[in-house]
Amino acid sequence: MAESDDDTSDGGRFSYHSEELRGPISSSDEENESVRVIYPQFNAEAQFGEVRLAVEMEFATLAEFKKAVKDYTIHIGRQIKWIKNDKVRARAKCVFEHCKWEILCSRSSITNSFQIKTFENTTHSCPGTFTNSQADRKWVIEKLELRLRQQPSLSHSEAYYLMKEDYNLHLEDSMIYRSLKQAKQNVEGSEIDQYAKLWDYCHELLSQNPGSTVKMSTIPQQEGPPIFHRLYICFGASKRGFKEGCRPIIGLDGCFLKGYFGGQLLTAVGGDANNHIFVIAYAVVDVENKDYLFRDYLF
Repeated sequence: MAESDDDTSDGGRFSYHSEELRGPISSSDEENESVRVIYPQFNAEAQFGEVRLAVEMEFATLAEFKKAVKDYTIHIGRQIKWIKNDKVRARAKCVFEHCKWEILCSRSSITNSFQIKTFENTTHSCPGTFTNSQADRKWVIEKLELRLRQQPSLSHSEAYYLMKEDYNLHLEDSMIYRSLKQAKQNVEGSEIDQYAKLWDYCHELLSQNPGSTVKMSTIPQQEGPPIFHRLYICFGASKRGFKEGCRPIIGLDGCFLKGYFGGQLLTAVGGDANNHIFVIAYAVVDVENKDYLFRDYLF
């Protein structure tokens, strides 16, 4: 519905005026007086590229509407700017002055929801773009998280081509790097926070795995919590399995840890009757030297 002509307090035609839908909520006919019009509902589960917008569509929150507009405009490769954006309404317009694309969503007092009141010129008359200011870091992190849950080993180059092929976006390397790092932290958890839970992890192993050997060493600090030094774990079942079903030979091996804090993973392994590797014990240390001998802990 068009806004009042005398409302020019903030940008003339872009200023907000309380708008109601053209169609009534219920018919004035006596026989249909109690029949309520059913408006289209936005599908919050819609994936990127499947978002559909229409006049009178209802949204649970204004944030849901703005997220839908962001996905919709990024998908079609168009830039928008928010003319109005507060707690009760949001109006977006194409950044190109000659393009008449415009959308407005505001609260409806009748349905107690947010509805699209204006959606004009759904076909843009402006050129498309592969860069979009709406694709901010928060949005990129959200999309990368979805892929990381399916592909935990997602690399920087794979993330770049993901944005290019699936979202039609050319992003800078710095944006990809920072967003991918934060997305991995959101999915996998902070390594610092995980180190803080090691004592609980060790006590849980001892309580739930009788006969296990768990030893953790820390470096005390005058101020603040102690610093992790090394960790040794040998499950009770591994001990019994080695004694009862493996050859009496123990092999030692190690590899570097590629995490943020580095270190090395040392393992003691044996061979079972099928010539398969049987892990007996393992340890996380800062460096491999003669201070870490499994014979002091195994049995």
